[in-house]
Amino acid sequence: KTAPKVISQLKRDFDAKARSEIYRYRFRLPCDERLDGEIACHLWTPYNRSSIVGKLYISSNFLCFSSKVYHQVNLIIPFRDIVVVEKHLNNSSSSNIDIQSALVITIKYPGGPFVFSNFIDRTFILNKLSNLLSQYNEKTPLISDPLSIDISPPLYLKFKNEITEEQQAMENIREVAWRTHFEVYGRGSPMYRTSELYDLLFQGIPNSLRNELWLLFSGAIYDKHTSPDVYRKCVHESSIVSNDQDLINEEIERDLYRALPDQKAYQDESGISVLRRLLRAYACYNTDVGYCQAMNIIGGVLLLYMNEEDAFWTLAALCERLLPDYYNTKVVGALIDQGVFNDYFKEYLPDLYKKLINLGIAACISLSWFLTLFVCVMPFESALFIIDIFFYDGIKFLFQLALTILSENRQRLLECNDDGEALTILTSYLETFYHDDSEKHDEKKIIYLIKKSYSNFNGVNEEDINRSRSKHRLIVVRNMGESLLQSAAKNTSRFTKFSEEEIKNIFYIFKDVSRISLTEVNDPRKLAYETYRINRDEYLILCKFLSPWFIGDQPENLANKLFDLFNVNTQTNQIDFIHFIQLWNILWNEDFKNKLIILFLSHIEDEERRKEGFDLIIEPASISSWLPVGETRPIESIISIKEQPISLYVDNGGVTYVKPSQLPLMNQTDFIRLCKSIYNLMSGAVDDENLFRALATSSTILLKMGEICKPPPPEEDENSGTLIDEWTVSFEQFEAAMNAETCLVTWLENNANNSLSLETRVKNYHQDTLH
Repeated sequence: KTAPKVISQLKRDFDAKARSEIYRYRFRLPCDERLDGEIACHLWTPYNRSSIVGKLYISSNFLCFSSKVYHQVNLIIPFRDIVVVEKHLNNSSSSNIDIQSALVITIKYPGGPFVFSNFIDRTFILNKLSNLLSQYNEKTPLISDPLSIDISPPLYLKFKNEITEEQQAMENIREVAWRTHFEVYGRGSPMYRTSELYDLLFQGIPNSLRNELWLLFSGAIYDKHTSPDVYRKCVHESSIVSNDQDLINEEIERDLYRALPDQKAYQDESGISVLRRLLRAYACYNTDVGYCQAMNIIGGVLLLYMNEEDAFWTLAALCERLLPDYYNTKVVGALIDQGVFNDYFKEYLPDLYKKLINLGIAACISLSWFLTLFVCVMPFESALFIIDIFFYDGIKFLFQLALTILSENRQRLLECNDDGEALTILTSYLETFYHDDSEKHDEKKIIYLIKKSYSNFNGVNEEDINRSRSKHRLIVVRNMGESLLQSAAKNTSRFTKFSEEEIKNIFYIFKDVSRISLTEVNDPRKLAYETYRINRDEYLILCKFLSPWFIGDQPENLANKLFDLFNVNTQTNQIDFIHFIQLWNILWNEDFKNKLIILFLSHIEDEERRKEGFDLIIEPASISSWLPVGETRPIESIISIKEQPISLYVDNGGVTYVKPSQLPLMNQTDFIRLCKSIYNLMSGAVDDENLFRALATSSTILLKMGEICKPPPPEEDENSGTLIDEWTVSFEQFEAAMNAETCLVTWLENNANNSLSLETRVKNYHQDTLH
């Protein structure tokens, strides 16, 4: 009876999350902004003395309005700008306002007041806003020692391109037009964003206003206001040498001189230095993204027209909100949007879509267009028009433009015979674009193309894109997951005795327990599956379900010792999949000797000596380079002269050998702990009494042997005053004693206590986690 209520609540949660995502994207708000509610109302617009029907959206830091008629007017009022919210006083000269239901919002800056009316319940909205405003606390910087960093101004001011007088005149005309618009519709965040803005955007934003308007339209202005000193701190932290940042810094350094090489700013070391600082600071700020190719190009464009700090926040807005998940090693977001775009492509241009599918290029043709915002595929001046509108209208505009480009070349593309010819047609078309204010519009002009994209493909909209993104994210992640499983199975089956299917099953569970999203894996030095890690608690969960040795009394004790042995990076206290599968291969597939080795090594408490022994049996650097233990490797703990090697792993038919005599010696305390672990492991076995007797016999022999071999008299440590315990046992002695007891060999080699197959254990895990 309660199940429907739970499902209903879950659905409400998902719906609320979806509405918040749409709300944030529509108004370019920070990623943590949550929609509190929305209500129908009217907005009084003083520029045309009208009352516009729409909805008021309320969240924890913003008040937003969107007209019912698409893009008729949008309004964004940050709470930090609001002075007071009050009922409308009956002194208005306008008959279009319903005084009895109206609210007036006064702000700190010119542009208000804003009048909303026709609320169903004005009192409720007034109380709601008053309550939220009373709870609102604007973040203020707490600086005790401000970092002194000179913020670079827009680079175009220093590195000016030569332009004609006519071009400068057109630039001045555009600037005057924008400033006139500000006088009528307001300026800054609480400006009335009307359809008239498109007329200005289509003509391009003047260089002098790009910093202000890119920051505003991208929504980066809100992040900057709430984190006023983050950029300086990131610049400082990124300048400190860090091993984690070394690889990223190397990648950035390689790409610096490839960013917009035709621009004067990046032919000079001072411009390169600013770009280096920006990219390093962002990699430090957002470690999940770090640095990805194409960010150098985008960052280079931003720095040309924005000051350094504003460029940083605009880059962050672009990477995290406007083009989410585009800039990582897997370009997941770009792949998702490619799928979304293909849906529109198929809908609007079905014959051309089918043609390009047959040529094999439909799935990737626009990837480079979106990643670099067309900067790399058309003249720079033309690409700037695209970027101007992109910051205002987002991904929908890129989709519209791409569809228009394909439509403009439709006939030629339908007649082409191969993928190379199709790509040549598109490349040649894009390279012919130019921008010259003195020329009349023609079919090649970027302004003409932009206008046509809005007239022909205006059905593309943000809400449909967001819904389609959810669908294609599942498809992309599923495909990546399948590829990841195949990669893990193919690369690890070479040195384990598991089948590929068994490895896939183990890795799937390992990945599931790790709680790391596939899109978060971001280490170019490794294959994707190599980057997954689990901590000790997660490892114990896997032991519970999958380990044949998680049995008897206190099984977690032995499991923890094995974790310590295979946890090669003790600083993170995690084990990666490579070492995990090595351990599991021994537990499930290896013989008596190999299982004795890990039991023996895992009970050596001295971490340095344990690691020394571990390095002898497993090459720690990479799973792709299993190396035999060489004759020249320094070994200080050779006790026996026994030369017969034992095999531990199989690599493409070759055997990795280790001489047991090279393993470190074990002291008496560690040996007693080892015997206790084996005893606990035997608990509950079918023939446990015989096993206990055999263990007692072999351990007694070893204890006596250690006493006999102990050199008298014990020496005293001069520094500590304690006696040095010379009782030791070698692996050969331990192996020989255990080997003498047949029941012990049979029990350990066959995992006799284990009644469940690996396949059954995998099924049990999935059934248990489903519940």
